[in-house]
Amino acid sequence: IVLINGDDPAMHHSSLTPCNRSAAHLATQHLLDLGHRRILFLMRRGRRTIERRFEGWQDALRERGLAAGDLAVEVADWLPDLAAEAIARRIEARGLDFTAVLAAGDSLAIGAMMAIRKSGYEVPADVSVMGMDDLPQAAFQNPPLTTMHIPMREIGAASLDLLLADLGGDLPPRRIEFACHIVQRQSTGPVRA
Repeated sequence: IVLINGDDPAMHHSSLTPCNRSAAHLATQHLLDLGHRRILFLMRRGRRTIERRFEGWQDALRERGLAAGDLAVEVADWLPDLAAEAIARRIEARGLDFTAVLAAGDSLAIGAMMAIRKSGYEVPADVSVMGMDDLPQAAFQNPPLTTMHIPMREIGAASLDLLLADLGGDLPPRRIEFACHIVQRQSTGPVRA
């Protein structure tokens, strides 16, 4: 057994995953470097991979002396419509009290962009939006979505290598994490003065 895009905390099985914590940390640093200080984290809780992304966001804020406070926004599923509803509710209840959104997945980022535009604001002029995954549709959004590239092809190839190695002998379980990188597109920009 080889787990892909997850890990076994007890290390009974080998696993391969993107380094979700460092990916979210890099994404948050990117937004912080653009001057953003109120960065929402839009997420669907429940998976360890997403919890690592949540931790990376918190780590980057803490390093700059910023508190996460009430900036985490949760949705019940990975649907853009649910993300749009959550962001619209936030704006209706509090006004535009954030300048950026980091979504735990591209589908949630797409929903956030829908809600921001529908509320009368512009991406990235009023709010920068960034996703995680680099799904093919990210490049075709309006504006094209800045996102963290998750190296799924490399993870898939390495998982087959790991599985074949495990079939050939009695090797101990291993956990392999892959670095991720930013794909800079037009959905992020400097915070408005």
